[in-house]
Amino acid sequence: MRFDELGLKETVLEAVTESGYESPTPIQAQAIPLILDGKDVIGASQTGTGKTAAFALPSLSKIEPIGKPQILVLEPTRELADQVAEQFLHYGKKTGCKVALLYGGVGHGKQDEQLKEGADIVVATPGRLVDHFYRGTMKFKEIKILILDEVDRMLDMGFLPQVRKIINICPWNNEEQTRQTLFFSATMPPVIAGFAEWCLTDPEKVEIARREVAATVSHAFFPVAMTQR
Repeated sequence: MRFDELGLKETVLEAVTESGYESPTPIQAQAIPLILDGKDVIGASQTGTGKTAAFALPSLSKIEPIGKPQILVLEPTRELADQVAEQFLHYGKKTGCKVALLYGGVGHGKQDEQLKEGADIVVATPGRLVDHFYRGTMKFKEIKILILDEVDRMLDMGFLPQVRKIINICPWNNEEQTRQTLFFSATMPPVIAGFAEWCLTDPEKVEIARREVAATVSHAFFPVAMTQR
């Protein structure tokens, strides 16, 4: 299968082609058609499988620039949020859509400016996003696609109450509005499975088998003094 067989928007496909990619990874081949079809998706996949493009490419293909947040991506850390925002910028560079990156530990000025200028895609950490909601700088009314990434890590870091609050703020599926939710987690313990059941509607599951550590790799542990770390 090739990327040009998946039904991606032409402007998004051009960015993929310019990046030198022709064939999707397994998770991309499985997830992209489902997302384009409007399905809620629950994906179990490790880092390094092309997971970000699996949700970024079809999401970008489903919106037009209107200057209001339509895609919301939640990430557990500033570093992951930055990486994902870069991919949305890269693959969406020909779409006219703008990206806002929101995370804590820095001032609000630049982030407020990105939102005020009309971001179509918002990539955020949960705490800072809730902060922007209370400050009135982030609007959720036009959110069409909610992407929860690295949910197991958000659980480990204690973010699930904030994530639950954000989900409740976003539009829900009802007679007046539709929200597509994409849920990605490398592991699926019972608490996360229950959380997924609560926030997803008739989801399609995409699962990529965990890769085993290569037999040629050996592990060793060496004691190191604290002053040398």
